[in-house]
Amino acid sequence: MQYTVTLFMPAFAMKTALFLMLGALSGSAMADTLYKCTDKSSDSVLFTNQRVANKQCSVLSRIEGGNGSGSSATNSPRPRAASTPTPSDFPRVSSDTQKERDGGRRTILEQELANEQRNLDEAKKSNNANKAQLHERNIAALQKELGNLR
Repeated sequence: MQYTVTLFMPAFAMKTALFLMLGALSGSAMADTLYKCTDKSSDSVLFTNQRVANKQCSVLSRIEGGNGSGSSATNSPRPRAASTPTPSDFPRVSSDTQKERDGGRRTILEQELANEQRNLDEAKKSNNANKAQLHERNIAALQKELGNLR
């Protein structure tokens, strides 16, 4: 499968387009190599996963170990960075201080939950289904976060 994008734009917008294209193509891992091909005669830029004849192409990125099949499961896994132990002089927080912070966090989350419940009731009274769904999702997220507290 080949992905090709041709862009006609000023040079100042080229970097932004490049980053957007790299982000879009890097997540899908559809090819081993991403090329930037330029055509001096028409002042166009082409981002593609295949080298194009009669254009000046340069390699932007290369996926090591990829087979171009679109399956990232076949690519070799990246080695994980070695975890470094916490230095002995690293600042520590006492358990009482941490409990106080957790209590403050719980209070804030409970206040947010009460506000969202109130906003949900108002949205239901005004028959606004979109706002009601938004507040229901917020309530579920806040309840989950409260459940994760110690």
